[in-house]
Amino acid sequence: MKKTLSIVMIAIAASMSTMMWAGTPINSSELPKAATQFLTKHFPGENVRKAEKDQGRRGMEYEVDLTSGAELEFNEDGSWKEVKAAHGKTVPAAIVPAGIAKYVAANYKGLSIIEIARKRGGYEVELSDKTELHLTAEGTPMQPRKGGNRPRH
Repeated sequence: MKKTLSIVMIAIAASMSTMMWAGTPINSSELPKAATQFLTKHFPGENVRKAEKDQGRRGMEYEVDLTSGAELEFNEDGSWKEVKAAHGKTVPAAIVPAGIAKYVAANYKGLSIIEIARKRGGYEVELSDKTELHLTAEGTPMQPRKGGNRPRH
């Protein structure tokens, strides 16, 4: 009996924590204006499949999935936080800082950027061969911190 009760309690706790961390579904019209403008400019003709908002550490955060398979995250002000291209596609070149584009072209010929995220002090970039880079906007490699992959300042 105690074992069954323990299993039930664990299952309830797990489902509650999943519900707590899930975002709240919203209509695309509820996205910040800057996020809507970003989508229109860099993903023309794409439709929003799913949009969610969630309270993050630094305010409201928005997650958007497009029908093409692209996934985006925005900060409360609508600035992009992370962009993951749809399978077989690349992130829009216009959002990649020139220094990063130049560094990738010079050091990783034939590869493209499929994911880019703004991180503290720089950017995290994933290439089409799954290589992950931590770079400043100028394209200078950043050293990960000991004990994790957070960039050093």
